[in-house]
Amino acid sequence: MSAPVHDPTIAITSVPRFSPVALRSNISTLQYARSSLAFLSGAAAGILGLQGWLHGFLFYAACSLIMSISLWVKSGFAPTKFFPTAEAVWTSEVAGNAFSYLLFWTLAYGLVHVYD
Repeated sequence: MSAPVHDPTIAITSVPRFSPVALRSNISTLQYARSSLAFLSGAAAGILGLQGWLHGFLFYAACSLIMSISLWVKSGFAPTKFFPTAEAVWTSEVAGNAFSYLLFWTLAYGLVHVYD
């Protein structure tokens, strides 16, 4: 009786492979997008005159959710092709950029509504 023939091409094609350079680039792009979102939405919240923790941070949560949904759709509903985990699209850098949001929110509010 002969031993089964092992085809090495089957094993290679069935293993998912990630390029470390592409993965780093995707994560860097996600961080840049989240930082830009914090800056722009914070400035928008200040210009709109949002006051109070509830209105301000609900606005940030809504902007972040819209961005996460658009990234999820842009990735073809399969973010694991581009990021290490699917949760990276939804939660990566959201809490860390909340302080930047707060900074630009108060700055824009102070500059625009100085005589209110």
